[in-house]
Amino acid sequence: MTETGPGGSNWVTNRKKRRIPCTLWVGEREHSAVILDLSPSGLFVQTHAKTQLGERLRLHFSREDALLELKVEVVRIKQVPQNLIAAVKGGIGVRIVDAPEEYYGRLTGLGIHERAKPTFELEREPGLRFRVHVAQIGGPRSRRVELAAADQDNARLRALEEFGDGWKVLRVESV
Repeated sequence: MTETGPGGSNWVTNRKKRRIPCTLWVGEREHSAVILDLSPSGLFVQTHAKTQLGERLRLHFSREDALLELKVEVVRIKQVPQNLIAAVKGGIGVRIVDAPEEYYGRLTGLGIHERAKPTFELEREPGLRFRVHVAQIGGPRSRRVELAAADQDNARLRALEEFGDGWKVLRVESV
């Protein structure tokens, strides 16, 4: 059901509340997050990631044995003071720009049959895409970063530039 919301914008009221762990990519940075509700046109994602209105992001989550990637745009930011984080859920409201058919299949399984049509595609940096896995030298931490580069060697160098001294590249994958 679509209603007119504050400021005359349309928003979907047919949302399903869920707690789905996900990964949110803000630029080249990966953040752990949780989807709190979902619909054909958008999601509310609990996260501490710093984003801006209009920023386009990638969101990954697992469904059965498949990893789903959604391209989304930030349309609302709900910031919560540090002392209220345990009681109030902060995060971002996002509009779906692009989603695979499996996402809409999941919604159908939840009883949502409406379908929002994305109107534009997420623009990417020019170049091939790589996922670079790095680990802290002499420490327990590891990270992943996704970036554009001409080849795997350039992706390796860009990742080390981003993380700085004290990190080593474990592997580079084409995306």
